[in-house]
Amino acid sequence: VPRLVHAVLVQSTVPAGRITRIDTHVAQAMPGVLLVMTHENAPRLPNGGKPALEPPAGRVLSLLQDDQVHYNGQPVALVVGDTLEHAQAAARMVRVEVAQQAARLDFETARADAHSPGKVQGQSADTMRGDLAAGMAQAAQRIEAVYGTPMETHNPMEPHATIAVWEGDSLTLYDSTQYVSGVRRT
Repeated sequence: VPRLVHAVLVQSTVPAGRITRIDTHVAQAMPGVLLVMTHENAPRLPNGGKPALEPPAGRVLSLLQDDQVHYNGQPVALVVGDTLEHAQAAARMVRVEVAQQAARLDFETARADAHSPGKVQGQSADTMRGDLAAGMAQAAQRIEAVYGTPMETHNPMEPHATIAVWEGDSLTLYDSTQYVSGVRRT
């Protein structure tokens, strides 16, 4: 694609907090950098981040909309460069200071505040079927164990990348997704 530019995310390194300072001056002055976007200069999303169509699980897009950090790895800045290398180098130079807050990391403690979303994509969120207690009581054998799995990532299967090409008033998106119909509708 002619005149292709590259965007690289700067991600939070803490699980919860508030951004108290974000310094983009060095990154912005680097060769090939076209834009450094943060919550301080990002366009406000329409409808408070709620999409025109119902998103999966009723999500609201909050990226770069405020100074709150909700999870480790949350995008807190975006660097756009004329090459991928320029964008990556500048992203490494963005300095973010966060007033860290206590993160809720214990599942059992957080579970006390759990609530049902009611419906998810128009369907009931309740997926209970059968009677587990009765089935366990009738089982000929029962094995109790705790299993752990390492963190896995699906990126090799679905790299998160999109190319947007404007040709006059026409926009073509080249997107890597498993949700083809939903992306087209959105």
